[in-house]
Formats: sequence, C-alpha cells, structure tokens
Amino acid sequence: MSGGKGGSKTATTQVPDWIKEPTIRNIERAEQVQDIGYRPYYGADIAGFSPMEQQAMQNTVGQAQAFGMAPQGMDAMAGMPQTQAYDIGGGQTIQGYSAGGLYDQALAETQARNPEFQKRYDELFFPTENT
Repeated sequence: MSGGKGGSKTATTQVPDWIKEPTIRNIERAEQVQDIGYRPYYGADIAGFSPMEQQAMQNTVGQAQAFGMAPQGMDAMAGMPQTQAYDIGGGQTIQGYSAGGLYDQALAETQARNPEFQKRYDELFFPTENT
C-alpha cells in the first residue's frame, strides 16, 4: 500500500479596507495617550459641613455638656481639617476637602523611600531621549 500525501490549506483573514485607516489612527492615538501618565484629580472629593450642620453638631455638644456628658469648651469641629473653597461658577463657591494634597504627599514619600522605583515608573510615561 502506498500512502498519499495530504494537501494543505492556508487560511487568510482579510481586514476590510474601511477599517484599516481608523484602526491605524486609533493605535497611534493610544500610543500618544500612554505617554500622558496618570492625571490626578485635585478638585473637591468630599463636601464640607454647612454652617447649619456645624451648628447642629455644636448644639448636640451643648446638650451633652448640660448633662455632664461632655467637657466644657468642647468644639464639635475640633480635629477637622480646614475646608477649601471651590468656585462652581456664577460667583458661587462650595466648601469641601480634596485628597490632592495627600496624593502629592504619597508621591513625595515614594520618591524619598525608593527613588529607583519612581524613576522606572516615570520612564514608562515620560521617556527621555536616552531610553
């Protein structure tokens, strides 16, 4: 018995012409965007207490003081950081808190503790001509 040779088939996939150029542009754009890196948000993350809310909390402290359940001179807002004013347009502002400062502190701490890690991370997003 003699064996026959099997044939081979080649499958090809054709990319339609109408999608080639948009795909190339999309990849080019993605490569541009990857060079931007992380963009932190520095706006208000959490609203601050309104004057009425602050007064309500202080009234509760006052009631507790009247019954000896809180020390005299206690401030309901003690320990709270100072709010920041954020312009919301039309001459109006809101009071709130931002985590932007904490983010900056964390970056500085990373840089101080492990500058080589920070350098390698930065090179991913902000390559120099030498890399």
